[in-house]
Amino acid sequence: MFQMAKSKNHTAHNQSAKAHKNGIKKPRRHRHTSTKGVSSDSLMDPKFLRNQRYARKHNVKSGENASVDE
Repeated sequence: MFQMAKSKNHTAHNQSAKAHKNGIKKPRRHRHTSTKGVSSDSLMDPKFLRNQRYARKHNVKSGENASVDE
């Protein structure tokens, strides 16, 4: 009996060239990264996150809110 030729399942031909055509860029880093949705089994545990929140809340900025005693 005659069997048909098997078809190609996968190839990565030209994909690297297409990716580099506009350049592969690093993802942009945000100035303030979000801590929402960070699970407790990762590096940021709940106790640390709670303390971070209070520290950020009471952090005095050195701009117009800073008090001058002169």
